[in-house]
Amino acid sequence: MMSRCTIRSLVGLFITGLIASASAASTADWKPRSVYQTMTDRFARTDGSTTAPCNTTAGLYCGGTWRGTIDKLDYIQGMGFDAVMISPIMENIHGRVKYGEAYHGYWPLNFNNLNSHFGTHQDLLDLSAALHSRGMYFMLDTVINNMAYITNGSDPATHIDYSTLTPFNNADYYHPYCNMSDWNDMKIAQKCNTGDEIVPLPDLFTEHEDVQQLLIKWAKNAIKTYSIDGLRIDAAKHVNPGFLKAFSQGLDDIFMTGEVLEGAVSIMADYQENYIASLPNYPIYFQILEAFTMGNTSLLAKGVEEMRMSIPDVNAMTSFSENHDKPRIASNSKDMAMAKNVLVFTMLFDGIPMIYQGQEQHLAGNSVPKNREAIWLTKYDTDAELYKLIAKLNRIRNHAALLGKDYFEDSTHTIYQGGSELGFTKGVQGRQVVMVLSTQSSKSTAYTIDLTVSYNAGTPVTDVLACKNYTVDSVGTLRVPMDKGEPRVFFPTDYLDGSGLCGHAAANISLAQLKTHSDLTSAGIQYTSGTSLATFLLAVATSIFVTL
Repeated sequence: MMSRCTIRSLVGLFITGLIASASAASTADWKPRSVYQTMTDRFARTDGSTTAPCNTTAGLYCGGTWRGTIDKLDYIQGMGFDAVMISPIMENIHGRVKYGEAYHGYWPLNFNNLNSHFGTHQDLLDLSAALHSRGMYFMLDTVINNMAYITNGSDPATHIDYSTLTPFNNADYYHPYCNMSDWNDMKIAQKCNTGDEIVPLPDLFTEHEDVQQLLIKWAKNAIKTYSIDGLRIDAAKHVNPGFLKAFSQGLDDIFMTGEVLEGAVSIMADYQENYIASLPNYPIYFQILEAFTMGNTSLLAKGVEEMRMSIPDVNAMTSFSENHDKPRIASNSKDMAMAKNVLVFTMLFDGIPMIYQGQEQHLAGNSVPKNREAIWLTKYDTDAELYKLIAKLNRIRNHAALLGKDYFEDSTHTIYQGGSELGFTKGVQGRQVVMVLSTQSSKSTAYTIDLTVSYNAGTPVTDVLACKNYTVDSVGTLRVPMDKGEPRVFFPTDYLDGSGLCGHAAANISLAQLKTHSDLTSAGIQYTSGTSLATFLLAVATSIFVTL
């Protein structure tokens, strides 16, 4: 008879092979996922140290590796994430300038080599296998706009030796050098240098067929070799937009989300309609800041409605409130209520949530490079308040989706706007998620608001964050107690079985079962249309381990 360990290994290998064969996942495959964004050099070290120093302001390599990431997947999965993004993997320029080294991965030197600071070819293979064995997706941050070269103040127009850059080793592969005189002028933004006179970033001529084919060839090889499921395109705003479409088509329409740092919804809509299926939702990001750091609720309320009406597929966008380029939320205020409300909205609004490493630890770096802290110095605290909050939010999001794949076809609606409160609903009436958010501080006092639009009259609902039950009254009003700026997240009490929240066991349970209160299958799961085959098999494996 095979041992438990042997069975676990065989099942893990089977699932790894299954998911790897289905890599290059589509946008539809990614919509139910939530992503934990790592910066490889700052996430986890091979030696497992939680004391190794890392001076963020020096901008030097601090020792994070792919092997270290493998060893901390339990930490990530403990928050409920089922996808991980890592930094760009290609070899970066060597040497140190006055503001540091290429620890971040955005200064490419040679696409054909890996960044040895992060690990080896085998380490990266092992990271991919480790993720897939857990049913998690693997996302790669990717640079296709530029290369990098150290000039240290010499004129970049005359002092870049293109022969040192691989595979783009002559000037014909690049736009003629020009300074970025206007970041908001798309024609300038797509042809000029995004670096500076210390480290210029020669701008690839992505309109050129040879450049396009070399980038597609490299990406195809990386996706195949490392079983990559999706890509983030760094600085996509600065890439010729026609190439974004060609790049996606050349990679069999793998999911990719492209960074276009613009606040206008119309620009997002144009990109999604014509060039790329997903973008980080910068318009909503700016409105999150406006609401929760400045107390202006009206822009976010209106912004949610504008996104719903204007964006072809808002659920394909990536939702975020922190990243490696922007100040941490806690740099505005250490108030925990602000952090909680921001996270609730980020996780439950339309789109694929992408949480930047350290947000769960309430880190407070106020700019680059201070917002690129070493996570090991937090001791990977799984008792941190925001760590546990994210786990709850992933649970309710997953549960709502499990009860109907239409959850990711519906868009969030604004249902309440007060002087310091916002109410939103997402999902089919009767099994929707309702969030009520506050811009008040944790020192605020108790009061009550009335939601006249929420659930049908008489519906029992549970605030899944506080695990308190309420009932919508006979005229359809849900009275919501507010206190200390705490957010509320409601879900119909009768449909919480299987969620793993508020005393309910976690299980893959169908809507039909909840409606009829039927028993779970003997394996302890139900395979539903909203559950991928890989997730289904992973649940079977888990059931086997429990019963062995």
